[in-house]
Amino acid sequence: MPDLFIVFARWWKFILGISLLAATIAFVVSQFSPKEYLSEATALPANSMVADKGRIFNNNIEALYSDIGTADELDRLEGTAVLDTLYIAASDSFNLAAHYNLPESGESGFKAARKLKKNSKIARSAFGELKVKVWDEDRNMAAAVANFLMQRLGSIHQHLQNENSQSVLSRMQEDYTRLQQQYRSVGDSIPRMQRADAEMMGASKSVILNQLTQYEAMIAQYRLAIQTNPPVLLVVEHARAGLWADKPRTFQNVAFTLFAALALTFLMSLYMESRKGHY
Repeated sequence: MPDLFIVFARWWKFILGISLLAATIAFVVSQFSPKEYLSEATALPANSMVADKGRIFNNNIEALYSDIGTADELDRLEGTAVLDTLYIAASDSFNLAAHYNLPESGESGFKAARKLKKNSKIARSAFGELKVKVWDEDRNMAAAVANFLMQRLGSIHQHLQNENSQSVLSRMQEDYTRLQQQYRSVGDSIPRMQRADAEMMGASKSVILNQLTQYEAMIAQYRLAIQTNPPVLLVVEHARAGLWADKPRTFQNVAFTLFAALALTFLMSLYMESRKGHY
């Protein structure tokens, strides 16, 4: 086993020289790297039960649920944030291809979306909040894009949340129209029937009328639920333009480079000592 202090005493000039050179290069590169500003928007998940139409029309149910959901509500939101759709919409809205100085082509918008995806992060925090972070050389652009991504993400899921109610409403309206036609048909045929048959058809007409009344009530409820479509995300803090650059982090870069260089050069010194046959 080699004596580490002896190895360092023999190779200290090499170890410190290479390490300081690497740290100097890291410092220079950090100084000349473009400064990027961080903007961050924060939101809490809304309780998915808020969208239930039963909660709107039942005060007892309404009291059972909080407007704020749990961190588990963020699973599907984080899943959507992995898709390119969100970033393509931001690229088109802010003309990011020109902002990133990308050459004009049929794929420039998609390339800008991919770069935005690389320069942003959408994830939950340790406190169960959704954080949308965007880095950009333009501090105002970073804030605008972060707010857009948060709003767009909420809008997508708010629309999806309403899709089921709209589908049910459409089907109920079709059935309601069918029942109306059936009701008119029964009403028109009663005068031409004998008394017994007329009584049976009259009872059938009453049943259909009762169904129509129930359908009218349910259709009104679903229409109100669609109109009062609650948000999926409750924005706690909108993104603001950063006052200081977040990247590059000069101190961290230099410290990491110096530590890595010290470790690597020391290992190289041990290897060269072993090759010399000292150990």
